[in-house]
Amino acid sequence: MCKKVVCLIPAYNEEKRIGAVLSVVKKCELVDEIFVIDDGSVDKTAEVAEKNGVSVLRLEKNRGKSYAIFYGVENTQGDIILMLDADLVNLKVEDVENLIRPLLEDKADMTVGIFSDGRFSTDLAQKISPFLSGQRGIKRWVFEKILESREDIKDLGYAIEIILTEYAKKFNLRVLTVPLPKVSHVMKEEKLGFIKGAQHRMKMYSDIIKGYVNLKKSRDGQ
Repeated sequence: MCKKVVCLIPAYNEEKRIGAVLSVVKKCELVDEIFVIDDGSVDKTAEVAEKNGVSVLRLEKNRGKSYAIFYGVENTQGDIILMLDADLVNLKVEDVENLIRPLLEDKADMTVGIFSDGRFSTDLAQKISPFLSGQRGIKRWVFEKILESREDIKDLGYAIEIILTEYAKKFNLRVLTVPLPKVSHVMKEEKLGFIKGAQHRMKMYSDIIKGYVNLKKSRDGQ
């Protein structure tokens, strides 16, 4: 049976960067549909996406990456979900294919893209914490099973990566890491300036820690 691949790109104020990512994904013949989830942006993120010919799901206010991804899953149809960040740099078609192909060939239930040979700061971050990578391919049934187990899972802010990592262990998923050579992303401090960027980064890390603690408590209580 032919499997449908849907690419979900959550985006918050990424009008300057999202076009480059979309231009690459559109060239990948393994991707059937592309959806940008505009997470309450106040810039022209949605307009840029529409001009690139992709579908846009709009949230009225900023809800966080976890909510955006699960909202995208619930409002699209596809056997395989490809998650990509909107601010990636040097993404190539072969990178997209390498994240998808193991799922199409049923060699994995989840793929996790790891930056390598790119920027030192982003490479180092992913070497230290590869479980925080936002570039992933996941079979739809995994998301459905997560949503069945936790109704409040969408509201864990920026913890989507730790959610997927923890449930991969819980469900004994076949997880395959995929090198993404030369790929990196624009850091928060570069987008927002040092102070605002650092504040945003701390909020993100806080959500991740809270999400991990929340999931651990839930697991230990079962």
